[in-house]
Amino acid sequence: MTCRATQISLWRKAIAAAPIRSLVTASSRHYGLQTGHLKRNAACSFSTAGSIILQHRPEREKETRREEMVDRMLHRTSFTLNSAVGVASDLDEPFVLVVLNHDIPKFVPVLWNQARLRICADGGANRLYDELPSMLTEEQPEEVRQRYRPDVIKGDLDSIRPTVREFYKNLGVKIIDESHDQDSTDFQKCISYIRNPDYGCDHWKVVVVGALGGRFDHVVAHINVLYKHPKLRITLLSDESLLYLLPQGFSHEIQINSAVEGPHCGLIPFGKASESTTTTGLRWNLNGSAMAFGSMISTSNLLDGDVVTVASDCPLIWTVAVRPV
Repeated sequence: MTCRATQISLWRKAIAAAPIRSLVTASSRHYGLQTGHLKRNAACSFSTAGSIILQHRPEREKETRREEMVDRMLHRTSFTLNSAVGVASDLDEPFVLVVLNHDIPKFVPVLWNQARLRICADGGANRLYDELPSMLTEEQPEEVRQRYRPDVIKGDLDSIRPTVREFYKNLGVKIIDESHDQDSTDFQKCISYIRNPDYGCDHWKVVVVGALGGRFDHVVAHINVLYKHPKLRITLLSDESLLYLLPQGFSHEIQINSAVEGPHCGLIPFGKASESTTTTGLRWNLNGSAMAFGSMISTSNLLDGDVVTVASDCPLIWTVAVRPV
């Protein structure tokens, strides 16, 4: 009996110190030399001990630990649409303004003064040249074009008009011809420029105008760039709304700038269905809800506070209305 009691004590120590998966293998090696009676007792002991350990590791506790390990990603609008705001100070979050080849919002002159770097994607230079003078009618068109000149024009340069290209070239604008690369869009080419650490803006936020509206395949291509660069903070902005990606693997806290955003908002599962999404801060919150195209998606929701939180098992597009200015 003393020998058996000592052996059971050893089992208990082994159970406390070793993972369950390795116990059965260890037991078969250790007790292969014992009598049949001890083998039966060992099997019962391991079975009981395994059940006890599993009971103390419920799925709920594992999910809690997994949630605790998820990093929180903070989102907040790094710009204002208030025309009274001047040039952004060094204390503000720096951002790059990218102009694409579609109608640009009427508040671009305001964004221009806040941006640290301004890039036109090929035909976006035409938009800047043509549309900005009509937004600033109190000034002469040529004066507007000279004052609001981009730092960089980049793309395959098949859309920019020759006269526009020559105009900006004469102003000293850096023009980068990447017509040899036909596997990426002009927007993607601009993002590659921003991400180049040699230029020192790879950690800045990116605000993109001229990306929403027009041909639907272009809009989808622009959204696809967000998925290609999930860690880069890219906001697509129009007169009516803005959107950005909430990457997978994070819990998200969205700080609402009520002077710019609201009240309508939505969460869109592009490309992949969500089996579970939970939110706070919305009029109609999701609670472990499934979302997919062909089923439910969260559109025409409303903000219900200054902070929205989102936890999901897949990437989501967050969109919110832009308040009239």
